[in-house]
Amino acid sequence: MISHGNKKLEILAPVGSHEQLVAAVRSGADAVYLGAGGLNARRNAENFSDFSRLRDAVEYCHASGVEVHLTANILVRDDEWDSARELIEEACSLGVDAVIVQDAGLARYIRTAAPELVMHASTQMSLHTPGGALAAAEMGFRRAVLSRELSGREIAEITASSPIETEVFIHGALCMCVSGQCLFSAVLGGRSGNRGLCAQPCRLPFRVTGDRSGFDGCMSLKDMSHIEHIPALEAIGVRSIKIEGRMKRPEYVAAAVTACRLMRDEGTVPPDLAQKLTAVFSRSGFTDGYFTGKRGRGMFGTRTKEDVVSASPKLLNSLHPLYKNEFSRIPLRMKLTATDVHSPSALEVRDTEGHSASVSGDHPQPAQNAPFSAEYAAKILGKTGGTPYYLDDLQTDVNPALVLPSSSLSAMKREALEKIDLCRRSPKAIAFDDSAEHCRPSERRTFAEEQPEIRVIFHSARQIPDGTEGVSMAYIPLETDAETLAQAAEKLRRWNIIPAVDAPRGLFGAEKQIEKFAVQALQAKEHGIQDIMIHNIGLLPMMKKLGMKIHGGFGLNVFNSLSLDEYARMGIADSELSLELTLGQIAALRSAQPRGIIVRGNIPMMITRNCPAALSPKGCTGFSKSGTDGKYCSITDRTGRELPVLCRMGCSEIFNPVMMSVAENVAGRSSDELSLDWVTLKFTTESREQCAAVIGDFLHGTLSREKNITSGMYFKGVQ
Repeated sequence: MISHGNKKLEILAPVGSHEQLVAAVRSGADAVYLGAGGLNARRNAENFSDFSRLRDAVEYCHASGVEVHLTANILVRDDEWDSARELIEEACSLGVDAVIVQDAGLARYIRTAAPELVMHASTQMSLHTPGGALAAAEMGFRRAVLSRELSGREIAEITASSPIETEVFIHGALCMCVSGQCLFSAVLGGRSGNRGLCAQPCRLPFRVTGDRSGFDGCMSLKDMSHIEHIPALEAIGVRSIKIEGRMKRPEYVAAAVTACRLMRDEGTVPPDLAQKLTAVFSRSGFTDGYFTGKRGRGMFGTRTKEDVVSASPKLLNSLHPLYKNEFSRIPLRMKLTATDVHSPSALEVRDTEGHSASVSGDHPQPAQNAPFSAEYAAKILGKTGGTPYYLDDLQTDVNPALVLPSSSLSAMKREALEKIDLCRRSPKAIAFDDSAEHCRPSERRTFAEEQPEIRVIFHSARQIPDGTEGVSMAYIPLETDAETLAQAAEKLRRWNIIPAVDAPRGLFGAEKQIEKFAVQALQAKEHGIQDIMIHNIGLLPMMKKLGMKIHGGFGLNVFNSLSLDEYARMGIADSELSLELTLGQIAALRSAQPRGIIVRGNIPMMITRNCPAALSPKGCTGFSKSGTDGKYCSITDRTGRELPVLCRMGCSEIFNPVMMSVAENVAGRSSDELSLDWVTLKFTTESREQCAAVIGDFLHGTLSREKNITSGMYFKGVQ
């Protein structure tokens, strides 16, 4: 575990506008996170797109003793590297305290071009295991922003073994999906959550199929509030607590920051403030179900008319005093000298970060009444209201027979603080040089003239058909029981197909769950299975240690050439590309790393740790510990479409009911033409007979265009 020394638990506040910035700083936040340009996960917020505004924000925060964490937490296209370079170079010139990153390629770029720039691994990287924190450290991150779905026990286990700091969300909106794994908005409208433009379609009416309760919010969770658990989080070594809400009002930010600060420093939140925080924004109240492990019905909620009405102008106005004045957080040491009527008085001021200022004042005069005392000087010099400073220590070298009027002392203090302020505003630039080879992708390699290999992913070993030749590799679930796994592996080898296992995207459960995956991987090796596909970097350290050949799945969000190179460096043999890339963007990728795409299958639009079917009186009927019995439930949207929900290893995946297929678009084309080494057929709810028909037709080039299909994002792309 990383040592945090005597640092206080950091309160990290959201900033999407100048008004929010002032509210966060003045209400007592220790750090803020904000976006600039288009490379951040709240592109619809006002943000600080003009770099001059970003500079002003950083200067204001640093003068106030507040750190600035710059968000660069979206997936970056290859044609956006100029914008990325400009943003990172500007961040270095301003001396921002950290940059929050999701994209593995961008992390590689920053690690090489600006190794002293602190990187925090975004929650969009789906970090929810000890292995995830370890892998993030290997990538150069100094902090892991953990997934919102973790329990307090799981947070403690990760933090205890983490070689880097951990940060957790403490208050704000809860996405239904694990961050970084949602394609819902992208599939339905081309607005990518991974690119900062989520349209929040999950807040629309959805109900569990067959449920007549009338509740249409089975995809909408209440906002989270873990404020009462702040002492516990501090005790287990979490470094930072993060408030969500860059799109919300400044009054919300001020109330949330104040509540967090009071709980951290005093162990309690006044009931009046807690009530106002609930009223200013909530969805039928708050939930701490993930933290306590009490997932299910009680965590769901929608924004009601009553919730909207409660956030009245009168309520908002009552919160303004929380950020009316500057918050004094910077301690100062002062030394006052006034010993001789023939010499000017002098004041030296220092802060705890090494900034200092010296000023000269009036000549002291003989005292007419009371003698010159340290108490008198402290009373005048200690009045720092309206500034972020407070007097922590005062040394005096004064002649008690002399005196300085209060106006002289105030003038010296004012001048000294202005100088200190100027020093604090001056940026401490970070070295930036992107001329190194690793800042650019490797050259485009030559692909084979033959057609790409064909791989298949089965949701259940029971789907494997008989007599399948021509497929190069077939995946079955990692958690398949030993007997079924052995039979499946033997069956596949008879047709010269490499048997492989597919690990789940959700790895929740901390050490016990990861140990289980290790046992299952060893079990697979005992049956001659050497290959595994992973969708989360949390499995990388363990699978490398076990000697498995690791294939990267779509859950790793490989979106650009540098990401391909970075995952190759980390030991991944080949990578399945993001489902949000177009075929044209895929063809333009430059990297020596082998890659492929899913060309047919129901798109997994969301993965959640809170099955929507939990709202049904019958509960979830799609859960399977082995993941091989083929059961599934569904939810119904407002148009009557049913979306399949398949549960696996404690998480639920929600699939697009419309089949995605571009099989006919890649058929007959060479690997070199497509810039692909393989294509994948992915099966979910299909029967064994349906799997056999699709594979056979694809292999023989007789797969006709299916009815009611979508091409996904392969042609339209995402914003």
